Amino acid sequence: MSPVRLVRLLPLAGSRRLLALGALSVGAAVLGPLSTIPLGRLIDHGGASQVIALLLVLLGQEFCTALREPAGAAAARRIDGVLRARVRAAATAMPLARLENPQVQADVRLALTGHRGRTAGMAAVALAGEASRATSALSGAVVLAAHVWWLAPVALALSIAQNRRIAAMLVGPGGAESLADSPEQVVRLRRAGYLAELTGGPGAAKEIRVFGVDGFLIGRYVAAMRAFLTPQARGRRAVVRGYAAVLGLQLAGAAGTFGTLAWLTAAGALGAAALAQSVLAALLVFAYGAGGYQLFEIAHGSKPYEAAMRLLHPPPTSTSNSATAVTGPSARDGEGPGMVRVTFTYPGRAEPVLKELDLRVRPGERLAVVGLNGAGKTTLVKLLTGLYTPQSCTVGTAEDAAVVFQDFTRYPLPLRDNVRLGAPAYEGTDADVLAALAAVDALDLLEGLPRGLDTPLSRSYTGGRDLSGGQWQKVALARAVYALDAGRRILIVDEPTAHLDARAEQEVFERLLDRTRGRTLVLTSHRFATVRRADRIVVLDGGAVAEQGGHAELLALGGRYARWHRLQTALIAGAGR
Repeated sequence: MSPVRLVRLLPLAGSRRLLALGALSVGAAVLGPLSTIPLGRLIDHGGASQVIALLLVLLGQEFCTALREPAGAAAARRIDGVLRARVRAAATAMPLARLENPQVQADVRLALTGHRGRTAGMAAVALAGEASRATSALSGAVVLAAHVWWLAPVALALSIAQNRRIAAMLVGPGGAESLADSPEQVVRLRRAGYLAELTGGPGAAKEIRVFGVDGFLIGRYVAAMRAFLTPQARGRRAVVRGYAAVLGLQLAGAAGTFGTLAWLTAAGALGAAALAQSVLAALLVFAYGAGGYQLFEIAHGSKPYEAAMRLLHPPPTSTSNSATAVTGPSARDGEGPGMVRVTFTYPGRAEPVLKELDLRVRPGERLAVVGLNGAGKTTLVKLLTGLYTPQSCTVGTAEDAAVVFQDFTRYPLPLRDNVRLGAPAYEGTDADVLAALAAVDALDLLEGLPRGLDTPLSRSYTGGRDLSGGQWQKVALARAVYALDAGRRILIVDEPTAHLDARAEQEVFERLLDRTRGRTLVLTSHRFATVRRADRIVVLDGGAVAEQGGHAELLALGGRYARWHRLQTALIAGAGR
C-alpha cells in the first residue's frame, strides 16, 4: 500500500487543526526561499528596511517551524482518536468468528496500539511534513534556477537521490529498520518479550521461586535477544557503510555546486547578491537530501494504517457454500430459540463441529445439553445467541437472553459493577445486587472483601482483592441472574460450574432451576450427574443430537447418557469416600 494514501486521514484532524497544520507547514516551507529576496536587496542596496524585512521573514520561518511540531502532534492525536473509535466500532460489529481470527486480532492490536511507537495519525502528519520539506527544496531550486538554470535541476536530482537512498537503507525493503519487521525477527522479539514478561511479572513468580528456574529463563531471554540483535547490528553496520557513500555523494554535489557558484562569481557572471541568494537556495535544496525523522514516522505508522483499513474495509467474504444460513424467529416471537439442520465449521478446519443439528428450545423449558469435551456445546451456545452464523440452514436466536460463557470475563472493577454489568441500563439497588449474589450462593464473598461491594476485584488496585476460580464463576452467574431480574427472559449458561466441586455444582444448579421457574433455561455441561432435574436433557455427540429425553427416560434407554452418568456418578462417589 502506497504511503501517499495516508493523506486520506488528514481530514480526520478537523478543519481547525488541519488549517493550523497546513498554514504552519506552508510557512516553514516557503519563508526560507522567500528570505532570499530581502537578502539580495540588502546586499545590493543596504538599508535598515531590508534588514528588518530579512529578520521578519527569518523569524516567521522559525515561528512556523517551532509551532508545526505541537500542531502536528495535536492533529495526530485527533486522527488516531477518530480512527481508533472506528476500529473499535468495527470490531464490536463484526461477526465473532471473524473477530476470533488470529490475523484479525493482530490487526486490531496493531491499529489500536501502533507499531514501534508510531501510529497512523503520526504517519499522516509526517507525510505532510515530508511534503513541506520537498516544497522547500523545490522552492530553493526555483531560486537557484533564476540565477544558474542548469545547476538547479542537477542539485535537486542529487538531493532527491540522496533522500531515496537513505530511505532505502533504513526503512525500505531489506533496510536496517525494516529488518526488525521480518517474520523471523518478529518471532525472535516476541519470544524475548514473552520471556522478559514471564521472568519479571507476578503470574509465574511462585513457580519460578519454588523451582528456581529464574537462571534458566534469564539465559533463554539473553539467547533470544542475542538472536534478535545480531542481524540488527549487522544491518546497522551496513547502513554506516552506506552512509559513507551517501555522504561522499553529498559532499561532491555540494562542492561542485558551491565551486560552480564561486567560479561564476569570479568570472563576473554572478553578483554578490545573486551569489548570496544562490548559496542559501542551494542549502535548502541539499537539506532535503539529508532525510529526516519523517521517514520513520511514515514507514512505521503505515502499518497501523494498513491494519485499520483491513478492518474497516474487509474483502468480500466467500460465497462458495451451496446452502445459505438464515436467521430464524427469535425468542421474542413466541417461540423458543433453536436451530434446524445446522452445520457449522470453524475457519481453517475441514471437519464441521456441528452436523445438521436439529434443536428447538420450548418457552419456559429448563433444557440441559450434555456431552463430552469437544462435543460442540460452546459452539451451540454461540449459535443460539447469534454470535456465530452457520454455514447452512436456520437458527432462531435468543436475543432476550442472559448468557454466562465458559470463558467469562473477569472485570477488574468493584464487585457491585461486576454484577451490574449484566444490565448496565437497569437502575438496580445494592439490594438487587445482593439478591443476585444470594441466588448463586455467593454472599460469602463479602466476608473476604474489606470494602464490601466497593472492593475492586483486582490486586492491581490499592485495597483490591482477587478471587478464586470458583468465586469468579459465581460472580459471572450472579451477573446473569441480575440481567434476569432486569427483564431478560432466557438464561443460557455454558459450563457454569466448571471451577466448582461436584457438591457445589449441584447446589448452584438447583438454585438456578428454582430461580428460572417459569422462564427458559439452557444449560450445557460435561457433568452428567448434576442435570437430572432438567425438563429435558439433550446428549450431543459427534456434532449432532444423539439422545434426548428426561433423566429417567435416558437411564432406561441404556445409551450414552446412561453409561456416562453411571461412570461419573461412580467417580464422584469414590472421590467422596
